Amino acid sequence: MNEKIKIGDIVEGTFGPMRRIVDNLPTPDQLVRREVDAEKITMLLDRTTLKFFREIADAQGASYQRMIRELLKEYVEVHKEKMTA
Repeated sequence: MNEKIKIGDIVEGTFGPMRRIVDNLPTPDQLVRREVDAEKITMLLDRTTLKFFREIADAQGASYQRMIRELLKEYVEVHKEKMTA
């Protein structure tokens, strides 16, 4: 079957039925902005995720920690709007 999967379509995935959604996540190069107001925390990340961010950051001469902060910030902004709508 060569049909294209559209947003909202339900397909059988690895863990059961899955719905395709709009990708709201920023690209890696959009994650290198400067953070102004931040609080220091300790967070446990899996090695694969950390390696991904470190490699992208290194290639762009950026901070992987800043990229992770920006990703989380974008996630919050998108979902905060959905929760208040």
